[in-house]
Amino acid sequence: MTDKKAIAEQLGVFATYLRDRGLKMTRQREVVVTAFLKEEGHLSADELFTVVRKVDSKIGLATVFRTLKTLTDCGLAREIDLGDGRARFEHDYKQPHHHHLICEECQTAIEFTSPEFERLQEKIVSQYEFKPTRHKLQIFGLCKRCQEQRRQKPKVYDSDKVFARDALRIAMATEERGINFYSTAAEMVEDKATRGAFLEMLDEEKSHLRDLEREWDKMVGDDKEILQAPVFLHFDYDALDDIFPSRKNAKKALDREMTSEEALKIAMDMELEAHNFFKQYAERFNDTRGRDIFIKFADEEQEHYDIIKKEYDRLREAVS
Repeated sequence: MTDKKAIAEQLGVFATYLRDRGLKMTRQREVVVTAFLKEEGHLSADELFTVVRKVDSKIGLATVFRTLKTLTDCGLAREIDLGDGRARFEHDYKQPHHHHLICEECQTAIEFTSPEFERLQEKIVSQYEFKPTRHKLQIFGLCKRCQEQRRQKPKVYDSDKVFARDALRIAMATEERGINFYSTAAEMVEDKATRGAFLEMLDEEKSHLRDLEREWDKMVGDDKEILQAPVFLHFDYDALDDIFPSRKNAKKALDREMTSEEALKIAMDMELEAHNFFKQYAERFNDTRGRDIFIKFADEEQEHYDIIKKEYDRLREAVS
């Protein structure tokens, strides 16, 4: 359910949209908009009408439908078709762009997003020199529950919370790889100052991982069922191998005969690649909690790069 602060913010957006067009925020409109924002999932006008009638029985279906249309026009709602002939609406304000898996039997809509899929679309669009204005992907079939002959409708989850959950998982996996790398690097280099720089990075990675784990514990503590939600952010974890190698591969990359300068250069390249990777990842999403996690993570990787570069520059100056 959308919290009071978010509802107030979106009501302000809606009021500004109306005012700019010479319209007023009537009490009926406010009731409809508030009811919509408090509900999760994909609502039809009829379903929202049922909710609204419990607040004000004088509000008609036509008012609900017109208000939903205005919500869509101003960017607070998005209309989707689940293939059952009924227009449905979902929250769209500060929500990451996503697609749907739609069960044709129970009309459950499972939301998902994937930057890899978006990149593929961009590649195809570029290949044909096509200028897209909008796009959506809806895959129709049978959900797992209906395949198992179970008719109970699955719980609807807050996509922003599930997105943040998946972003935290990715960030923690990356920190664990960073810990493995810097632990290995500190064991292998000869120069005392360089080893100290790697140990400092090791402590940084461990501290960041503890912060992420505390955030994870709080999220799960607030809503244990969030762990049962389907994956929203599909991520290729193999991509992390191209940034932070596993402990085994780190030993191969950091040959014991390698100079401290060469080892630091490898670490610099990794941190810069991690910064660019997560910064570009974050830019693919709207203003959401998951996006904030990636931006914070990218900033931390930039700080790591600066620490290592300082030691790298010191070594180069000492040699020259």
